[in-house]
Amino acid sequence: MAFQYELMYLTMYAGVGLAFIVFFPLPRIIRKPLVRGLEIILTNSIISKGLYLILSWSLFLFLSAVNENQDLGKDLIGQKAQRDSFVQGVSYYEMEKTINQTRMKMFYSQRNIYLTLFNLIIFGVVFTYLKGLVKYDNLLDKEDKLKKQMNVPKGAVENVKQQSGN
Repeated sequence: MAFQYELMYLTMYAGVGLAFIVFFPLPRIIRKPLVRGLEIILTNSIISKGLYLILSWSLFLFLSAVNENQDLGKDLIGQKAQRDSFVQGVSYYEMEKTINQTRMKMFYSQRNIYLTLFNLIIFGVVFTYLKGLVKYDNLLDKEDKLKKQMNVPKGAVENVKQQSGN
C-alpha cells in the first residue's frame, strides 16, 4: 500500500500546485497564456487518460479506505464487548493492547479517507474552475474583437456603462 499512497501524495502536491497557479489572481496578460497552456496540456489525450487513471485510482483508494474503516469499527465494537464481558484466560492488558492496535489502524484508515477525498476534491475544483476561466477568456476575446471591429477607443465602453448607470 505504500506505493499507492506515495503516488497519492505526489498527485496531491501536483493538485495543490496547480490550484495555486489557477486560483492565484494574476493579470490577464499572464493568466491567459497560462490558462491556455494548461488547457492544451490537460486536454491532451495521453495526459488526460493518465489523469483519469490516477483519479479513478484515488476513488478506488477512497472506497477501499471507507470499507476498511467500517470493518475496523465493527471489530472495535466486538473487541470492546469482549473486554467488558471479561473472557477468562485473556488478561485485561492484552485486551486493551488489541483495542489500541485496532484504534491505531482506524486512525490510519481515516487519514487515508481524508487524503484521498482531498485529492479528488482539489482536482475536481481545479478542473471546473479552469474550464470556467477558459470560457471567460473566450468571452473577453470576443469582446475585444468586437471593440476592434467597431473602432471603439479604449475606455469608451466603460464610460458608456458608467453614464448609463447614473
